[in-house]
Amino acid sequence: MVVEVFIHKMTDHMESGRIVQWLVKEGEHVEQRQPIMEVETDKAVAELESPATGILKGIRTGAQPGAEIPVGETIAFIAESDEQVPVLPPLGESRKETPPTPATPEPSYQPVTVRPPVRTSPAVRRIARELGIDLSLVTGTGPEGKITEADVRSFSPRGTSSATSRSASSVDPVEWAELNSVQRLTGERMLQSMQTAPQFSITVNADMTNALRLRESLTNETGEGVSVTVLLVKVAAVALKHHPRANASFEGGRVKLHQRVNVGVAIGTEAGLIVPVIRDADQKNTSQIDRELQAYREKSLQMRFSTEDLTGGTFTISNLGMYGVDQFNAIINPPQSTILAVGRIIKSPFVLPDDTMTIRPVMSLTLTVDHRAMDGVLGAKFLAEVKERLENPDWIRDSN
Repeated sequence: MVVEVFIHKMTDHMESGRIVQWLVKEGEHVEQRQPIMEVETDKAVAELESPATGILKGIRTGAQPGAEIPVGETIAFIAESDEQVPVLPPLGESRKETPPTPATPEPSYQPVTVRPPVRTSPAVRRIARELGIDLSLVTGTGPEGKITEADVRSFSPRGTSSATSRSASSVDPVEWAELNSVQRLTGERMLQSMQTAPQFSITVNADMTNALRLRESLTNETGEGVSVTVLLVKVAAVALKHHPRANASFEGGRVKLHQRVNVGVAIGTEAGLIVPVIRDADQKNTSQIDRELQAYREKSLQMRFSTEDLTGGTFTISNLGMYGVDQFNAIINPPQSTILAVGRIIKSPFVLPDDTMTIRPVMSLTLTVDHRAMDGVLGAKFLAEVKERLENPDWIRDSN
């Protein structure tokens, strides 16, 4: 039986993927779920697994390293050794553009310049629009002069005329920093979030005295105390079970209440922000959460994640305390309805119940909420439980 090979949706917002390399050659035998290709998604590099056991056949012309492939487009087949597979047209050929009709000269007989049609993919056109580059000025290095993403990104928007060169000394020197795919998509999604979701934020300060004591006593596999982020994941996950509107998504005009608690944790990398997911975090102890976070940090060094690592999140935590940030408002990761922003722990004056003053380690917690999914009262109740559980955390030891 002939089975199609195509790039499937590896992240929640993925529309296309760039081939990094084939891991097997055409004509070689592969097992089902064996990695056959590395694909750069909108967030990281992931492995594409074989959908069946058989022989890799009929790799489509143009499906080579560097090619941008739309999600769902067939690029090869897995078949038995004696099976014939369809011959697919080269990538992009079925979407060839019709050359524009030449413009009619004006009666003044002024010469009219007719530009040849631009050969490129929809993904490259989108990148060119974002960078403000006229594709008619770019020289294509792909097959038959097709413009690739590398051609667009290497094109200089600063001009090449001699007049520009002569006047360069009078212009402030600049350096153009281009966005990679992770940064570009993150920006697009945050812009979408701000434009489409009515967001508001609530902030409380938590006394971390007891949580820090507990943190030191809960050692991980290396003998060190678990991180504050581990405690936050555990605390938030349990609180989410009691506040379903905080563990929800706003989709298609309705609120989708998730039964599973999958907590995304924002991790900063040189390539941009990545949000891997701790699945069923409410059912895991601090040691399990710590191991998963450590594994994700190691994966972030190479930006190589599996599909499951980056999809299915129902709530997000962004902790910038380790960078010296006191407090901040995070932008919701759509379609989720909430995100928790965490600041650093600061020794601050603290009034005790008997009205005496002392110094306590205090941490800010700012919850940003999509008002369509949850109002201010519900948001305040959820944040109050997170604060209460952090300030009285002995239950965490009992649940481990």
